[in-house]
Amino acid sequence: MKRKVLSLAPLPAEIVEAFIRMSPDVPEFEVIYGHEMSGPELIEAVRDVDIVFGDYTFKQPVSAELVAAARRLVFVQQPSVGYQHIDVEACTRAGVRVATTAGANTVSVAEHTIAWALCLMKNLFFAHRAVKEGRWPQMEVRPVELWQKVWGIVGLGRIGRAVAERLKPFGLSRILYYDIQRAPEEVEKGLEVEFTSLRGLLEASDVVSLHAPLTDATRCMINAETLALMKPSAYLINVARGELVDEAALAEALKSGRIAGAGIDVFVEEPVRPENPLLAVGSDKLLLAPHVAGVTDEAARRIISMATSNVARVLKGEEPLSVINTPGAPAARG
Repeated sequence: MKRKVLSLAPLPAEIVEAFIRMSPDVPEFEVIYGHEMSGPELIEAVRDVDIVFGDYTFKQPVSAELVAAARRLVFVQQPSVGYQHIDVEACTRAGVRVATTAGANTVSVAEHTIAWALCLMKNLFFAHRAVKEGRWPQMEVRPVELWQKVWGIVGLGRIGRAVAERLKPFGLSRILYYDIQRAPEEVEKGLEVEFTSLRGLLEASDVVSLHAPLTDATRCMINAETLALMKPSAYLINVARGELVDEAALAEALKSGRIAGAGIDVFVEEPVRPENPLLAVGSDKLLLAPHVAGVTDEAARRIISMATSNVARVLKGEEPLSVINTPGAPAARG
C-alpha cells in the first residue's frame, strides 16, 4: 500500500515530494497538500495518512482532534524548531512520534541576537533616520561599547550557547546565564559563562537576551516586576517566544525609560495586531521584526533538508532524528 504524507506547510506538494525523494531507496509515497484545507477537510484527509509534515507558519495546528481522526498516523515532522501548535500530549497518547529540526537555525538566531545588541547600543536606527532626514546629530547619537559590559543569557540551550561562543571576542567583563538546570562545569569553562539566579542576572546585565522555551514557568517571566530589576541603561532582546514577555509591561518600561531599549522578534500574537502596545512606543531604541531571527536562507535550506530527510527515514522504516516525545506502544491502527 502506498504511504501518504499530509503536508500542512505552504510549500507545494511537488516541492516537498522532491526533497523527500533526494534520499535514496525511498518506497513509493504520495504527498497531499493540506495548507489551505479547512478544519473538516483536514479531518477527512488525515484519516488515511501515515505522516504529517507540519506547518512552519503555525497556522495549521496538529490538534488532538486531528490526531484522533488519524487511523494510520505514526509520525509528525515539524519543519521548524518551535512546535507550540502541535498537541504533543495527544500525539504521545496515540503512539505518534513528533520530531523538529532542532539546531537548524542556531547560527542564524545567535547572529541576529548579537547584531541587534550592537544596533541598539550604537543607536544605529536613530543615526540612519537622522541622516536620511537631512540632519547631522553627531553628538546626539551617543553610542556605547559592548567591550567590558555584562551580558545575561536566559536559557543556555543550543542558541544560548551559540551566543556565548560568539561573544568571546568582544571582551565582555562577564557573561552570565540563568537556566533551570545548571550546565556542567566543563561547559561553563569552555563558554566562559557564570551561572546565577534570574534576579542576579537581571540586576547585573547590560544586555539580557532570552533563549528559553515557553513553559508554565517561563510564561511572562519578563514582567513589570522583573523589568524593574534591570539597569536603566540595559537592553532586552527576545528571539525566543513572545509569551516570555509581558508586552504591556515592556511598552511601559520603554516609555518611562525604565530600560534603555529592546529588540523584539517574537510576539504573543503573530502577525502583530494594530493594538499591540509595543507598536505605540515611539522610540528609536525599540527594534521590531516579524519573527525572522531564524529565517536566513541558509537556515531555511537546513530546515527543509533535515525535515524531509527525516520523513524519508520513517518511510524507509528507519528511526527518525530529533524526536521530542516518547510514546508508549502505538495503538492498533486500521
